[in-house]
Amino acid sequence: MTRDLDSLKKIIGNNIKKYRKQMRYTQKDLGIQSDLNDLYISQLERGVAIPSIPCLFKISSVLKTDIEKFFI
Repeated sequence: MTRDLDSLKKIIGNNIKKYRKQMRYTQKDLGIQSDLNDLYISQLERGVAIPSIPCLFKISSVLKTDIEKFFI
């Protein structure tokens, strides 16, 4: 179970980073626009933290992508 959660965190983090870079945003840019701390964005991208659904909605809105794409 823990390994599955770790894998999910990595997948979500990698996808957040991918879409952020496509938009040419820094972690700080994404943090400001999504009203989240840039250190938290860093933790998400490294797979250290897992975002809540409301956080994912904020991030997906800023990155102009469907929330489902973070899980692929």
